[in-house]
Amino acid sequence: MTPRLLCVLCVSAVSAFAAHPNYDDDVRPLFARRCFGCHNASEMRSGLSLESYAAVLRGGASGNDVVPGRPGASLLLKAVMREEGAPQMPLGLPKLPESEIATIRDWIAAGLPENDASALKAPAGPSAAYTPSSLNRPAGPPAMPESLPPVDLPEPARANPVTALAASPWAPLLAIAGHERIYLFNLQTRASAGELAFPEGIPYSLRFSRNGDLLLAAGGRGVQSGKAVLYDVRTGKRLATAGNERDIVLAADLSPDGKRIALGGPGKIVRVFSVPDGKLLYECKKHTDWITALEFSPDGSRLATGDRAGGILLWESATGAAAGALAEHKDAITALSWRGDSQLLASASEDGQIIVWNVADGFPLATIAKAHAPKSGPAGVLDVQFSPDGHLFSVGRDSTFRTWTADGKRIGAGVPNECPLTKVAASADSKLGIAGDYEGRILAWDAKGLVYSVPPPYRAAQAPAEAKSRP
Repeated sequence: MTPRLLCVLCVSAVSAFAAHPNYDDDVRPLFARRCFGCHNASEMRSGLSLESYAAVLRGGASGNDVVPGRPGASLLLKAVMREEGAPQMPLGLPKLPESEIATIRDWIAAGLPENDASALKAPAGPSAAYTPSSLNRPAGPPAMPESLPPVDLPEPARANPVTALAASPWAPLLAIAGHERIYLFNLQTRASAGELAFPEGIPYSLRFSRNGDLLLAAGGRGVQSGKAVLYDVRTGKRLATAGNERDIVLAADLSPDGKRIALGGPGKIVRVFSVPDGKLLYECKKHTDWITALEFSPDGSRLATGDRAGGILLWESATGAAAGALAEHKDAITALSWRGDSQLLASASEDGQIIVWNVADGFPLATIAKAHAPKSGPAGVLDVQFSPDGHLFSVGRDSTFRTWTADGKRIGAGVPNECPLTKVAASADSKLGIAGDYEGRILAWDAKGLVYSVPPPYRAAQAPAEAKSRP
């Protein structure tokens, strides 16, 4: 007698240990009656087959159709419930009975068990406590500019807003987007460390490689062209390019092994290229709006991507296979940042929220509502970044720099800047939070407050008056 039949016979056991629906015994027979006509291995309408457990997890063309433990974020359940904006399934037939919808809902909530032997216990969530990771640390001294070629370009008459900002993960080095160039700034000496030419246009994304040896810049010219360029930090040499987009690249990253470049923008498609030869490896086409943020996990296993509609998708970085969806934001995703252990992902949005996700189960570890709420106007968060020691730095439409713990507790906030802060970064030693503003300045804070600010071309940083008086 199977354990399942034993439970049916033992009423008291059913009361104490109610069996969860599973795919083999409960859900697949339901799909066979209601859904296989359109969603089988041969037909696969909307790219979805429900004939096998693996196919259900793989999902279809509209995104991840089932999200373990999260019925409300699962498109399949929304479709059979006939929620507004979701596909109305089964197509052309009456709505499923409530009992069958409940079976699907309970199966998703239980964590999508395949059969009676499947483990139902959700993976343990990561702790907010964190020890800085040494993953991807370079074997020798971290890379700093040594012999950069001169950039023969006149300074713009008016400084651009800081459209991209990045700090080396191991060296006191900051990269700042400019017009057709990238400024490099030494955080230790508080002076210029050189410039890199970016004739492709304006960089909208800057990323150091995880070992700090390389710098990826991506951007372009609106409604004209977009490209990603990979530089050697020590020499400034252009090592590789990726993409030949018809519009600007808004988000890009380099995989931790240095072998893949991912980029996205107004085209709504994430493209991943091979660094050695520039060939397109795969495309991710499930987003419904502009790609506004993306980042590889530090361990290289996942690629997280976000869009202007508030959607966040996870992908297997080696193959592009769908690996999950994170559905809580109600407005554009402005930034994504992984913690160094690849267990937590922070997302920022124009809806005013910062959400810290436990990637293992897709649930938020923390939700920071109204993280940057001005006295009037929208409360959007414009950027968020995990520091190497596991804290969060953020800037938003209140023109303020803020610091948070990973579980959402506010540590500190600076005095509002005189103009909007646009981007944020964390120094390699986690002692400085650096932000760029709409007038092209960079500003640096420590635990006591504002340390210095400097306008382009970032020749030397000037300490503010209150910082000069410190003992």
